[in-house]
Amino acid sequence: MTLPELMQLAQTLPAACTESPFGPESVCVRIGPHGRIFASFMPMPGWVSFKCEPNQGMDWRQQYPGTVRRGWHCPPVQQPYNNTLTMDGTVPDEVLRQMLFHSYDCALDSLSRMGREELLGRLRPYTPEDEPHILRWIPDEETYWRWSAGSVGQWPLAPGMFNDRMAQFSNGHPMIWLWQGQPAGFVVAFPQKDREQGIRFGYVVTDPALRGQGLGKRMIACAVHHARKKLKARSMHLSVYQNNPAAVRCYEANGFLRDEKVPLRVDTCMGQEWPCQAMIR
Repeated sequence: MTLPELMQLAQTLPAACTESPFGPESVCVRIGPHGRIFASFMPMPGWVSFKCEPNQGMDWRQQYPGTVRRGWHCPPVQQPYNNTLTMDGTVPDEVLRQMLFHSYDCALDSLSRMGREELLGRLRPYTPEDEPHILRWIPDEETYWRWSAGSVGQWPLAPGMFNDRMAQFSNGHPMIWLWQGQPAGFVVAFPQKDREQGIRFGYVVTDPALRGQGLGKRMIACAVHHARKKLKARSMHLSVYQNNPAAVRCYEANGFLRDEKVPLRVDTCMGQEWPCQAMIR
């Protein structure tokens, strides 16, 4: 991965804003117009700086001595919380992504609760009274299969069917996503028995009237933050059909990658074979 490619990836993260506060020779990416900077790029001499937790930052400096060092631009008291690396090809692409998304998480954690909600919305527990929103957000059969793999029942959905399905999950965390105070999406976080402190997201949907505004990325970022901070998740998982490229891009913008340890699954949906890939963050 080149420095311009890494910069482009940083700019696709939810609520990312780009500016050059230190002059045209540097490019900084922050969360929202007033949030913390999580990536600083200097094309000449090919450096990038990320935020980090001190222990994780030290681990990376020890793994890549000379290439990764304490934040060059910071006063000594702040240097343990920042790393600067030279884009010389030493650090693998996967680790570069880890550094970027770790930095994003650190910057997100530094925001106030009100600041995070302004940028990413908020989650609240689902109640049976929310079912009409879900039924309205699943307007056709193809959307239904992409969303649920047919697990809720026969299409079309009738009132009560989704609530009955949610009642079957005693350990799941069904949540309504609120954007600007109004219901705008839904997601369930399921604890994973086979993965220590793992969370699987399912039944992810946003209000189709709000699509095309980048809000899906913000909802997933909100869910990821909730899973990390409230559910203490150490890994996050989900599955997505390959014929839903917009959803794949949304997940990739939140740090999810194809989970190569999980074989590709093929489901029969609407009389067709749909490949379904597992993703992990």
